[in-house]
Amino acid sequence: MIYVSQRKPNKTLKNFFYNLSPKKEIKRVNTPQEAVDLLSKKVDSYVCVDLLTTNLDVQTLNALMENSDNLLLLGLHSMRQKKKVGIFSRGRANIALFDTVGTALQEAGLVKNAKLINLYKPQTTEITEDDITFDRSLQQDELEEINFIPLSSEDAAVAIMEQLPKLDLAILGLPYPMNTEHFLWHLVERIKNGNGGTDFILVRQRMQKPKQRPHRVETEDPTTVFVRNTFPKASFNKEWIRQRKNERKQRIAVVIPAFNEEETIAEVVQCYLPLKKEGILDRIVVIDNDSTDATFNIARQAGAEVFRSGEIHPELGAFRGKGEALWKSLFVLSNIDIVAFLDADIKNPTEDMVLGTIGPLVLRRDIQLVKGYFNRGGPEDKNLKSGGGRVTEILVRPLLSMEMPELLFLFQPLSGFTAARTSLLRSIPFYTGYGIEIGFLIHTAKKFGVSAIAQSDVGWIVHRNQRIEALTRMSTEVLQAFHDATETAQVETVELKTSLLYALLSSEKYSLLKRNITQLRRPPVNTLLKSLSSEPNKAYTDSPNASAPDNTRKDS
Repeated sequence: MIYVSQRKPNKTLKNFFYNLSPKKEIKRVNTPQEAVDLLSKKVDSYVCVDLLTTNLDVQTLNALMENSDNLLLLGLHSMRQKKKVGIFSRGRANIALFDTVGTALQEAGLVKNAKLINLYKPQTTEITEDDITFDRSLQQDELEEINFIPLSSEDAAVAIMEQLPKLDLAILGLPYPMNTEHFLWHLVERIKNGNGGTDFILVRQRMQKPKQRPHRVETEDPTTVFVRNTFPKASFNKEWIRQRKNERKQRIAVVIPAFNEEETIAEVVQCYLPLKKEGILDRIVVIDNDSTDATFNIARQAGAEVFRSGEIHPELGAFRGKGEALWKSLFVLSNIDIVAFLDADIKNPTEDMVLGTIGPLVLRRDIQLVKGYFNRGGPEDKNLKSGGGRVTEILVRPLLSMEMPELLFLFQPLSGFTAARTSLLRSIPFYTGYGIEIGFLIHTAKKFGVSAIAQSDVGWIVHRNQRIEALTRMSTEVLQAFHDATETAQVETVELKTSLLYALLSSEKYSLLKRNITQLRRPPVNTLLKSLSSEPNKAYTDSPNASAPDNTRKDS
């Protein structure tokens, strides 16, 4: 480590340097120019400049950044342990500050834990292979909090300056090249003039491309995945999605499974129709799960392509359930690259529900599956956004904690707002009941790793909640799917059946009832396409010659 300072480093600072630099020696010089000279002689590639005792100009700073692998500018007034530490990150892939500087500070005793402040702007630059392979060393319990702060302008100056007074220590990345107009240079000037407030460390790290990139990281830290793969509200706008979609020649469909949703289906379909007219969506498909009300006709009149689930390849049988409708939809989605599955019972549908779920898939090729998360309160309620439903909080979150903690980064793992690549969906089994959502997660994680799963804010929603009596069935089907997906590699159609005994108490009698809870595991669509001899039936649309079929179905 080349240390530029008028004072010798104390024991704490030495420990920091030893943990930071691969060379366990410190070469102290008095001026930045001496450090530049040593870099040219390949004496070391790590440089630290003490701003409190060193006169540094912009030209020399740029020379240091150009010739060093790691450069730190220290604005530390004391070496006492810092309690309120913020590490600022521009872009969810930039976790380099954690990997080296954060760990070195921690091991030297300068910090105990930290808060990651992720500064993002919509349509973040696509993550590269170098970013994906770059991992951080801090453990999850050493990270107090992760905050997302949207940027309304091109630079982060305003957002960062608002946060600095709240911190004892701020760690920020250095831009290259630096200029005298940059707000970070103003921080340097304040320290040089003796007017510094919050202590800070400015870092410039040169990321080395790894020699060999593993196909999949077996142990994936939930915090790292959370930072990279969580997309806050309004991250994607229509014009950007349309442009990127056209560049990549992608085709996108929305599929809405519906069973007796005559009250809401028209508004949902009509909300998404402008996205089709504007070239963002290629198809809007409703899969009627053999409703007994007017859902079919209303959806057709609203402008959607409508199919009856039981009539799509009837030789495969029919089974009632959301997962069955989603599975059958894959047989009618030819030449589609991305599919968004959205609920039919939403009372306040918005275009953001589509844009939020498909956006990460349009942005990044490494993402395979997206879960939409939402606020269950009103639009101004900021306290309920991370809360899952009753089954999630009582069953799924504890279950994941014990069995698959790598999925704990998800706010709402059972969210009905799901988007995925068609290639993924056609390669995994489907569960016909409430196990469909947990099945998506487990099979995607098994196939690609949890880093292929993202979550995106779709706003706030108003929809119908299940009755308390229905939670037993929902929980049982989730457990059926979880155990099946984690314990078996079989993919053929299998009936998952659980017999439950209900002990019921009323004012007049005691009852003991038996109830069978059943759902199917449907095989991957790819395994069936070659064996099917016929095409699925045509969609019913709102045209003069179209007529709805009889409302009949085959139970199995």
